[in-house]
Amino acid sequence: MNLDRRQFLTGCLATAAAGCATAKKGSAASAAPDPNLVALISDIHVALPFSEQKYRTGREYPHVNATIQKFVSEILALRPLPANVIALGDISLAFAEEKEYALCRQFLKPLEDAGITVTHAMGNHDRVAEFFTAYPEYKGRGGIDRKVISEVSTPHADFILLDSHVECADNERGKYPTCTGYDLGAKQVAWLKDRLASAKKPTFVCSHHQAPDLKIGKLIARAPTVFGYLHGHHHHWMTNYIMDDYGKNAKKVLQFGLPSFGLDNDVGYGLMRIEKGQAEVTCVARDFYFPLPAEFRLQEGGPGRRPASWDAFRKNWDGRTITFAFDK
Repeated sequence: MNLDRRQFLTGCLATAAAGCATAKKGSAASAAPDPNLVALISDIHVALPFSEQKYRTGREYPHVNATIQKFVSEILALRPLPANVIALGDISLAFAEEKEYALCRQFLKPLEDAGITVTHAMGNHDRVAEFFTAYPEYKGRGGIDRKVISEVSTPHADFILLDSHVECADNERGKYPTCTGYDLGAKQVAWLKDRLASAKKPTFVCSHHQAPDLKIGKLIARAPTVFGYLHGHHHHWMTNYIMDDYGKNAKKVLQFGLPSFGLDNDVGYGLMRIEKGQAEVTCVARDFYFPLPAEFRLQEGGPGRRPASWDAFRKNWDGRTITFAFDK
């Protein structure tokens, strides 16, 4: 990414933090979504008040929904706006309650109202039927029963959003550890092989879980048009590589993990600028806390102090850039 582009993204982030102070009111051009800018989010984990939870999670999470709404406001303040927001699963806090999906749609609706397309993948804490109550337009997407597969196209790259969730039995909901399974299934893997065989543009494969866990590492690494794999799940910024072999045709694909959108551990989102020869993600690391922010740890009888390591974790990632080069 050249200096002008770096300055552009830095300006975007500064505008968001300042609440759109530099945007001209009423200017259609300044608010027009940019098809080459994508916001990446994961692990939204919308939280119902404890009193409204059908399946009790064991505690309140009063900070989560406010953080989600704050980040939505930041994205809306970007100039230009991203044309797409890609969300990589775990919309639900834990046990996939219908109210959580309705709340998520409510929280993200300002993005849709601004002309931004929001595309969701499923995570291990999600369930299809409950998701469909708030997002009926996803029914039948991808053509595989109880799996939600989506595709997002931009001028210089395409995104494939796989569905890696496995639903726990009804009689296990509300019990820990449940809702932790993951698998693509043979039909989805076959669909992915066919899709990658016909791909024409640089492609990002995305799922809630990492590619090696889903046993598609070699498929990803060997696909000639795949130059990145994006995932969530761990609530941490992460980078590593997927490799197919050490032979003469060996190839490595960069795998990039996103933080949570407000629950715990690394907290923030990514902004991806896509150009003809590459894509670059700027990490927006807004915080780190575990298991709760310091003020809520105090309320629960904890020390209430913010460990110095939390600030270091944020510092290590905030503003960091991750580059995906598109080989010819």
